Amino acid sequence: MRVFTWIVRTIVAGAVLMCVIMIGLAPQTVVTHFNSAGLADSFGSRWWLVMLPLLVVVTGEVMIKLARQKRRKLGLLQLPTLTGFEGQCLGVMVGFSVLLWVILQSEVQGRLVSGGIGGW
Repeated sequence: MRVFTWIVRTIVAGAVLMCVIMIGLAPQTVVTHFNSAGLADSFGSRWWLVMLPLLVVVTGEVMIKLARQKRRKLGLLQLPTLTGFEGQCLGVMVGFSVLLWVILQSEVQGRLVSGGIGGW
């Protein structure tokens, strides 16, 4: 369980660090919503980007709690290896981190390429 907790919190710390760096590089105004045609239709402050790593933090802590409950239910609290459920949770955390990176990178590249509102 300790290994799982350590890995999840490391992923979360990386996501938060990435966000802090990217918020400094993002333009003042970023895209916050797209319509069904894929066009930007809502804009906000770059500080809106703080919501993304907060989502990763909350998700990580929820997954740690769920994994602990599942281990307790199955009597596997002392098992030193990762369970299948924990592997799935790690996959979700990595997926969230990649999504976070793509979103933040698109905002920063938009600024560098066009200098416009969110680059869209």
